[in-house]
Amino acid sequence: MTRESTMRKQYLWAMMLATALFAQGCATFQLTQEPFTPKGKKLAVIAGLTNPSSLDAAQALAYELTTTSQFQVMPQKQVAQAIPNYPQLIKGPYNSAYFEIDVDYAKTDVERVKQLHKNLGTDYLYVLWAPTVTTNGQKSWFTKDYAMMKVVAQLYEFPGGKEVGHGTYMMRVDPGKNQIVRDDLQRVTKELAEKTHMVK
Repeated sequence: MTRESTMRKQYLWAMMLATALFAQGCATFQLTQEPFTPKGKKLAVIAGLTNPSSLDAAQALAYELTTTSQFQVMPQKQVAQAIPNYPQLIKGPYNSAYFEIDVDYAKTDVERVKQLHKNLGTDYLYVLWAPTVTTNGQKSWFTKDYAMMKVVAQLYEFPGGKEVGHGTYMMRVDPGKNQIVRDDLQRVTKELAEKTHMVK
């Protein structure tokens, strides 16, 4: 084995370890104002982009929130019926999104969020954008080549449309099942439920 290939393998292992630590250890949701007291239970999750990864994430997170939280989560089928031509593009909270998301929560088109919310009438609206999915292209007997879905999201409270929380996180996508790994969904939804005092 050449020195170059050894270094390459060490780099790949380091990257996989860093990805795993990032996925498991970083906060996925932060409140923008504390203390926080929930003012209602009705919540909808919507995609802010029209790409498949944003739609998949919205559907999976909405479903998982029904099991981990006390929120009364609007089914995605009902969301699609309520919002004409759903999903619709919403300018998101980032400057660019290639390999990494350059987050800027002030960039979101909040007026667009409020306009779409009129069709839903929920107490809370969780808007997410999943602009990129990446993979390192490496797998072995010991590791699975998970794709990494990068997500940025904001939670709005109504009436008023005030942002009460946000987060940036990654979720693994199982290439065999073509679905988001449930452990990651549970991690994201549990943290949101705990910090909003709506955990089951």
